[in-house]
Amino acid sequence: MLAYGTTWLVCAVMWRVTEPKWAVTATLFQGMVALPVALGISTWLGMLEARPGGELITQLGVLISVSQLLVLPLLIVLTVRGRYTLVPLFFSLAGAVHFVPYAWLYQSLLYILLPIVLALGLATIYGTDRATADGDDMSTTGAGRVCALTGVALLLTGGFAIAAPV
Repeated sequence: MLAYGTTWLVCAVMWRVTEPKWAVTATLFQGMVALPVALGISTWLGMLEARPGGELITQLGVLISVSQLLVLPLLIVLTVRGRYTLVPLFFSLAGAVHFVPYAWLYQSLLYILLPIVLALGLATIYGTDRATADGDDMSTTGAGRVCALTGVALLLTGGFAIAAPV
């Protein structure tokens, strides 16, 4: 979560300082940077050896992780059609939904709280955003706020998970 939180915050900055086509590209591909870092941190913390429930539960965890990739075709279509600012919104929502089963898998309240915070925050950002150009679904500022919310929520959740597992 720490690695992904950081890359989402980098994307938030990119939505402020670059053209939308570059910001959306960073948003789509931030996982390519975050995943190896996240696996390294998890290995360093000993989290890969201490997985609960044996091999079947490990396989379930992998399936849950991979399931969020099912949103990629939609994100690609949105990008190709120039609906750049919707990409962070749908990507973050898919990430939020994918965390819910982890509440059961790891018996942790954090995996329920994170998706709730993201769902409510995303709805608030989208509901209060004012698109600036005709045909825009969301402003670039709104897209940046989505990335910032996602990044901060992931960093805080990861920090709490390490400091005081709930």
